[in-house]
Amino acid sequence: MSRRVPAWLASVALLAVAAWLVISTSAAPVASPLMPVRGLWQAIGPAPVLHDPFAGNESGRVTALAAADGKLYAGSAGGGVWVTANGGKSWRPLSDHTPDMAIGALAIQAKPEVIYAGTGEDDDCGDCFFSDGILRSADGGRSWQLLGQKVFYGHYLSSILLDPTDPKRIFAAGDLGIERSDNGGRTWRRVLDVATDDLAWAPGSPRRLLAGVEGMGVEVSSDLGGKWRTLTDGLPHRQDRIGRVALAIAPSDPSTMYVSMATLSRRCTDCLLGLYVSRDGGKTFAKLAHTPDFLREPGTSPPQAQGDYDQVLAVAPDHPQDLFAGGVELLVTTDGGASWTDLTQNFYLHTDQHALLFSAQGLYIGNDGGVYRLTPQNTVQDLNTDLSITQVYPAMAVAPGGNRVLAGFQDNGTAVYDRRTGRWTSLIGGDGAWNAFGAGKPPLMLGEADGSLERSGSSGRHWGSPQPPVGSLGVGAFAVDPLQRNVLLAGGQQVWRSTRDGGNWQEVTHLRGGGPVTVIAFAPGSSLIVYAGWQNGQVAVSENAGLNWTVISPAVWTTPCAYAGPGNADAYVTDIAATPGDPYRAFVSVAFGMPQSLPDCPFVFETPAADASWPSWTDVTGDLPSFSVLGLYVAPNGLVAATGGGVFWSRARDSVWRPLGGGLPNVQTTTVAQLPSGELLLGTYGRGVWDLPAAAQPKRTRHAGRYARSTVRRSAVARGGEPARRTLVDHGHPTY
Repeated sequence: MSRRVPAWLASVALLAVAAWLVISTSAAPVASPLMPVRGLWQAIGPAPVLHDPFAGNESGRVTALAAADGKLYAGSAGGGVWVTANGGKSWRPLSDHTPDMAIGALAIQAKPEVIYAGTGEDDDCGDCFFSDGILRSADGGRSWQLLGQKVFYGHYLSSILLDPTDPKRIFAAGDLGIERSDNGGRTWRRVLDVATDDLAWAPGSPRRLLAGVEGMGVEVSSDLGGKWRTLTDGLPHRQDRIGRVALAIAPSDPSTMYVSMATLSRRCTDCLLGLYVSRDGGKTFAKLAHTPDFLREPGTSPPQAQGDYDQVLAVAPDHPQDLFAGGVELLVTTDGGASWTDLTQNFYLHTDQHALLFSAQGLYIGNDGGVYRLTPQNTVQDLNTDLSITQVYPAMAVAPGGNRVLAGFQDNGTAVYDRRTGRWTSLIGGDGAWNAFGAGKPPLMLGEADGSLERSGSSGRHWGSPQPPVGSLGVGAFAVDPLQRNVLLAGGQQVWRSTRDGGNWQEVTHLRGGGPVTVIAFAPGSSLIVYAGWQNGQVAVSENAGLNWTVISPAVWTTPCAYAGPGNADAYVTDIAATPGDPYRAFVSVAFGMPQSLPDCPFVFETPAADASWPSWTDVTGDLPSFSVLGLYVAPNGLVAATGGGVFWSRARDSVWRPLGGGLPNVQTTTVAQLPSGELLLGTYGRGVWDLPAAAQPKRTRHAGRYARSTVRRSAVARGGEPARRTLVDHGHPTY
């Protein structure tokens, strides 16, 4: 039976804990090295992540495949177009400096070899970036031009189809419908005004097109898109709540075609509505009764499915009964659908299939793990040898001493980078995200897998889940106290606190309507001052290591952003970073809407801790380019902003932003960390992790700018004592 603790005793205990915390911070803080502002970024991988227990070596999400003249081309979700001329033994990037590296579709014109890459991934995902247009290269990817920017900007592309009888005629399909160009992409006209998931030529008829249309089913045109009609005999009707649609036609028997459809039923949204076959060129269809739901995530209850995210069909070149159906799993039937084999479970293949392509070397497969090949001998090989297209989530963690780095990747788990060997090794599967190093020797590793907090005290060999009771949402951001590394803060809807490496938990915030916690950040060198940000734009601070919190954000973040909703409806905090030596001087970045889905405004605010009116917020966004800021890092000589359009630095007060370093691809950047040696590490969402060499440290200087001048004057935390007193201004929010 539990006993209630008297209020006075709880207060005494709280004061004792606070006193202990003050004593515990008496160690001298670790000096923050200067940030390098010049030099060239160097890619350090993953290329690829090694030894995933379920999928071999893995790189990142591949959304499209194409082949011509012995070369294989791969389009990635955020890392551009890559090519291999030796069957995947080595790869090279082709589009690192194009306006958009998010690829949704590929097509190759064989002779002369012309590459078309449709930007904007039409996979209905939270990290599907929008289109800037269609990239075209007439010289094998050495140079590019952008086509149809006014038409496709802000949309998402699923297919590009080239007319084999007319090299200037191009069809592009996606959420905007189907666009047709008759002059090589100079001008376009809409021929179907409904969101289109798949597009294919009907074999044997050079003017006949088939389109998989969400909400409608299969549309057919016999005059190159002039007129369309819906195929209905044996297929579901609109009232059957049709979702995404995929098509495949047998090359050796054009009368055989397959159609898969997801359902929008509330009972199981995006599960398989049905897989259908036609033996008469599309006149009539029949449902294949024994098809497993390859769109559903195995073992989920209630059922969860991904038919809107990954759904693709392909028929073997010489066998019309051999059908491959890709969703979460990749299934194959060799008897027209009477029986099926799961290649994902049986052949060491990554989940989430996006692209299938047959060649003489077998079946090439593009999925969330990269590029794989099913050989004619029915073995699966990963072809991710040096393919560097990993999508890095916030936030990376650097081990004490700097020899190891933890990072989390989109659907490729958490991996550790050993700076001595240059290798990335898989530790945890699923969607990785936040990471940290805790106490102990070797230091405790903390990672995240699909919203579950994971912990290892054996350098990653064995993992357990010290999950706080955060409910169905799961864990989002978390952080380890930099001085007391057994203290852990983790966020769900609220912030939870553990003093035993996750072995016990206490809910320490009680905000209403804040949504998920998006960032937790301790001030450098402090166990006392810690910040947290929420999805609704709220920012709170704790002055006693997370025990009590005060909301310090304004009621509404003022922004001229055209995409911002009323109030803070579309705002969420992407990062918070405090200044070394002054824990009350913090920078906050806020995004409005989905920064990867629409062009967005950069938004960085500073609370300068200058007087008793703290916090007062100053806009230091300045002249940042029009991309959301996703990551912040503060060094003694400047502020770094990782944005959707590259990485920049400023001296903060001047609000003048400059590109940081050179040699970086035109890729979205997500997170910044610094090694003890001074090198900067940059996470990108599509081209892995990059390293910027350390700055030369001055031997002796009177001061190092405003950051250094404020260190001793403003905060006794720099001397290891109690933080300088600040008056928390009441913005109409309660103190918890």
